[in-house]
Amino acid sequence: MAASQGASPAYHLQQVFWRMIDWLYPPHCAGCGRLNDRWCADCKGQLLPIDHNKSCPICDYPSIGHGVCPDCSKNKPHFTALRSYAIYTGPFRNTIHRLKYHSDFGLAEILADYLAQLLEKTDWQPDLVLAVPLSAGRQHQRGYNQSAILAQTLAWQIRLPYTSGAISRVVETNSQVGLDGFQRRRNVEHAFRAEQKICSQKNVLIIDDVATTGATLSACAQALRHAGAGQILALTLARAIHLDLS
Repeated sequence: MAASQGASPAYHLQQVFWRMIDWLYPPHCAGCGRLNDRWCADCKGQLLPIDHNKSCPICDYPSIGHGVCPDCSKNKPHFTALRSYAIYTGPFRNTIHRLKYHSDFGLAEILADYLAQLLEKTDWQPDLVLAVPLSAGRQHQRGYNQSAILAQTLAWQIRLPYTSGAISRVVETNSQVGLDGFQRRRNVEHAFRAEQKICSQKNVLIIDDVATTGATLSACAQALRHAGAGQILALTLARAIHLDLS
């Protein structure tokens, strides 16, 4: 894992807590189920990190050569830039699902470290960390927001403020699963509201678990721009591969 020398006491306490839990209740790897490791070396070895030198400079869609991808040329997102750590496939996909759908909160410390490594490779200077919010209905149904857990853990690690109240989802949107790029953008249009008193004049780092078309992050960024934010920078663990040009 990346060095956490500058991490906050809360981050170090989190690490100690999960080491104790792992000692009391030996974990199974979230990627493959192997006993005694939350995220084993074999699964780490199957990661497909994105080469940011060969990806779109705006949305980070991989393997397009140089320059802006066709989708960003046609539908420029509202965020300044997005970076994702790896392709959404294999054990990495399984692990994200364990956090997202199965309340495996111990994975947040491991996965947020990939976000910290991403941030270290940029020249970004964010002022605060936010997470893509869930609707009230989904928050109630699931009981937690995995992106908020990642964002809080990252904020502790890099010693930046995190606030859950800076952006909210004000429209109960349909699921984005199965929608094309145009439908995704329409579905989340005007679905978010950001607080001017928190975001104005601030460079914002917004966190989500997976980017597909980037429509949700772009809609969040639009709300943040309306609230007077400066740069709007986005990090996700994974990037789904599709290149939708609709």
